[in-house]
Amino acid sequence: MATKEVTDDTPTRLERVIEEVGDITGTGEIPTQIHNDSDIFDLELQRIYARNWIFIGHESEIPEPGDYAKRYIADNPVIFVRDENGEIQVLFDSCRHRGTTVVRAEQGNTTHFRCPYHNWTYKNTGELVGVPHKEECYKEMDTCEFALQSPAQVDTYAGLVFASISDDAPSLEEYLGDFKWYLDINLKFAEGGLEVVGEPIRWEADTNWKIAADNFTGDAYHVPAAHRSTMDLDIFPSDLTALAGNRTSLDVTNCSGHACSLSYFEESPGGYPEEIFTDEHLSDKQYMISKNHVSIVGTIFPNLSFNNTLKNADPDNRELTKFLTIRKWQPISPEKTQIWNWILVPKNASQEFKDRAYDTGISTFSVSGNFEVDDFAVWDGITEAAGSTFVREMERKSNYQMGIGEMSDAENISEDWEGPGDVINSAFEDGTMQTFYRSWYRAMKGQKIGDSNE
Repeated sequence: MATKEVTDDTPTRLERVIEEVGDITGTGEIPTQIHNDSDIFDLELQRIYARNWIFIGHESEIPEPGDYAKRYIADNPVIFVRDENGEIQVLFDSCRHRGTTVVRAEQGNTTHFRCPYHNWTYKNTGELVGVPHKEECYKEMDTCEFALQSPAQVDTYAGLVFASISDDAPSLEEYLGDFKWYLDINLKFAEGGLEVVGEPIRWEADTNWKIAADNFTGDAYHVPAAHRSTMDLDIFPSDLTALAGNRTSLDVTNCSGHACSLSYFEESPGGYPEEIFTDEHLSDKQYMISKNHVSIVGTIFPNLSFNNTLKNADPDNRELTKFLTIRKWQPISPEKTQIWNWILVPKNASQEFKDRAYDTGISTFSVSGNFEVDDFAVWDGITEAAGSTFVREMERKSNYQMGIGEMSDAENISEDWEGPGDVINSAFEDGTMQTFYRSWYRAMKGQKIGDSNE
């Protein structure tokens, strides 16, 4: 990344850049530099990650009392743990004595956490229960005042656990808002719910976190170019249309600050075991999409994405398989992101299906998956160029104009659609990404994300 000149007008420059992002609905453009700028990145940590709901993990990862895993809210280390009472806790991983992290293992099971520095000891609820030589050194200490701290808010939705550092953030229910209609299609279609298979796979990429998050709102436009090799390899078989009739592709924009893209047939192409489906929590339309989709991809602002997809990466076995992958784009620096990748399957499915779904997910959407290597081969180039002197001096803009005005044939069909949000009858438009950057703008301006903003 090029070295930026620090001047007295840096705050003014940043606010001007933020305002330009806020104009995306009219201009269809944003300043390229936001994809690699250290000052912007620092503000994102303060204004986005410290004030909104951030995904922590899935309940099924810590099924037993004492199960825990080390997680992060941006640069904040936390402990994701199920306490002895079976309740889920999210604890800031910092001893109340000198401040070092108390958890060194990535995951495990324990009733207590013991700080390695001076052996202050905490229950897995966060309560401080052990202070060496307390009667000699801390006679008047009230241990209740020195428990491990928790984020201001912790809540769950359909097995997904979120936390917010800010007590001023809206409730999780309000934050997800109308977008829950689309989440339910992915999370509530199976009898018994979903569970994580394996551990979350992590790797780092030389890219800005926003590039990945905006792509997963539904960038169908890049597939024929960036993923040409996967089509040539027949990873998503071209004969799907023969299997299940006409295909519908839609973009969902402006849905409580979040966005997604749907692709489905009128008849089911298979992929999930028929016996696992339930319509108990879904409308007829939601149930139809949950059975008949080929791909549902979306992003919950700011950095949680999902892809419920139908694939087959085994040329010797053409059986189509569905799985849900969820992604956390963990910001490391303006030009580096750590990707956390979970694969979820129906809890009541057979072990044979779970194994096949996991293998399909690993070979397509994971660190060495066919799709993964395509995306990161181009995302790092965006980040490299965005950090250049040329981009700043020329005030270079990135184009998100597809679908604006008469630019394309995409039409808003919301009046004829059962679900919430603005629904566009094409995946070749940039409304989903515009939604992401409007939420980015609101968050950077101190405005709340959720139902009240749409």
